[in-house]
Formats: sequence, C-alpha cells, structure tokens
Amino acid sequence: MKIQYLGTAAAEGWPGLFCQCEQCETARSRGGRNIRTRSQAVVFANEIECGTPDERLLIDFPADTYLHCRQHGLRLEKIGHLIITHSHDDHCFPADLAYRNNVFARPNPPFPLHIYGNENVYDRMMNELKPSEREGLEFHIVETGVPFMAGEYRVTPLPALHDRKERCLIYMIEHKGKTLLYGNDTGIFPEEAWDMLAGKELDLVSLDCTFGIYQDGNNHMGLPDIPSLVERLTKQGCLKSSSCIVLHHFSHNGGACYDEMVERAKPLGYDVSYDGGVWEI
Repeated sequence: MKIQYLGTAAAEGWPGLFCQCEQCETARSRGGRNIRTRSQAVVFANEIECGTPDERLLIDFPADTYLHCRQHGLRLEKIGHLIITHSHDDHCFPADLAYRNNVFARPNPPFPLHIYGNENVYDRMMNELKPSEREGLEFHIVETGVPFMAGEYRVTPLPALHDRKERCLIYMIEHKGKTLLYGNDTGIFPEEAWDMLAGKELDLVSLDCTFGIYQDGNNHMGLPDIPSLVERLTKQGCLKSSSCIVLHHFSHNGGACYDEMVERAKPLGYDVSYDGGVWEI
C-alpha cells in the first residue's frame, strides 16, 4: 500500500494567498518542497494510473484538486471512493464535483463516485450541488468507530479534536495486512480515539503539524506535541520498530519551511511530507 501526498498545506496554502511574511517569502524564493498546496492524499495498491476504481482511495477534496491532477497525474475519472475528514473549505469543495456529470465529462465514468463523510459534509453536498450535478455521486454518512469498505480498503472513522461544531474525523485505513492512520486537522487525539486505536498495529501514521515548531494540541498540533502522542501510541501497542511517522498539514505560521522542519524532525525519527511525496508500507 502506498500513500501519495498531493497537497500538504493548511487552508491558505504556502505561500499564503495574500501573505508577505518571512516564511512565505522564503518559500517563494526557494520553491520546490517549500511550496505547499491544500491538503489532499491518495492511497493506492498499484500504480496510480492503473487498475480498477476500487484500488484507489482519495482523501479530501480541496479547491486545489484540479491543480493536483495536473501536477501529479491524478486521474479522477478512475477513482471510485472519496473519504472526507470534515466540511471546511480546504478539505471539502463540492463545486468541482459538478464537473463529473456527462455535461462536462465525456464519456461519463461508468461507475459511481462514493463519497464518505460526516453530517456536515453531506449537508454541504446537498446544499451546494443541484440534483443534476449529483448524478453519479453516492453519499454515505459514516459513523465514528464503525468500519466500512471503500472499494478494497477497510476504513474506520475515528474522532478528531478540531472544530467543536461538527464531528470531525481522522481515518484508519487497512489493506492486505497493512494499516495507516491519516490523522491531520486534529489536536491530541480524544480519549474515544485512543480507545479505538488500542492494540491496532499501524505501519504508517500521518500526523497534523499545522503549528510547525510551536505547540498547540487543542485544534491542531505542532512538533512539540508529537513525541508524547507517539509515546502513547507505542505504549498502546500501535507502533513497531518499522512504523513510519510522517508529519503533514503545515501552515506558514508554524515558523519553519521544509528544510528547517526536516532538520528538527529527523533526529526524532519523523519524516516530513511534501507535495507529491510517496510513502510505501
């Protein structure tokens, strides 16, 4: 199983849309891995351009999805399953889903696109897409702690600590004996999530690092929050010597561009995600 990070930034991107701070100017001048688009990922068992719709699982649908298709070769017409963490614009942008119907996509994909999320995600889809624009889309409200099959993947939604006005989610994804936890847009996991994770062996853990070198833990995390979380995962039997920790979902307000974050994360044994990066487990 592989995960490709298509975008790795928080809501405003990096450099920020209107920002002239030191970190944004540094990213503009350096380019490369310092440029981050809004967070999105795809999980796949085979090469991204091959296989059946059930072999790829898309995570989140930001406004940068079209850009990700152009930059990373993502073929949306070959994807049959999309899981969404929560309803914020940088993770859920329903308008572009309208272009999947046969007015704009010819030939129209012969299979539905299954979309999984919470009640707020469902409401946005219903309110922002006309009935004709929802053709070929099938919506599923998922329950916290209740696994479901998204194509070939067994997916378990876990509670996140993020926007208190909705049931934000992180996801545990299992496929052919391998397990990854996609855990961005959350602070330190709530106790309910810890209970669900107890004893689950994780091959890769993707963790929120929105605050960069600074601490938070309440709605997001920063590098100082990660060691205690990793320690608890280890004590609960979730991590083994080969498990990979990948930091993800960065804001320019976090005080460190890509190279500086790698310098701080590497001694702790953590990888740092970047747009287009692929990790295999």
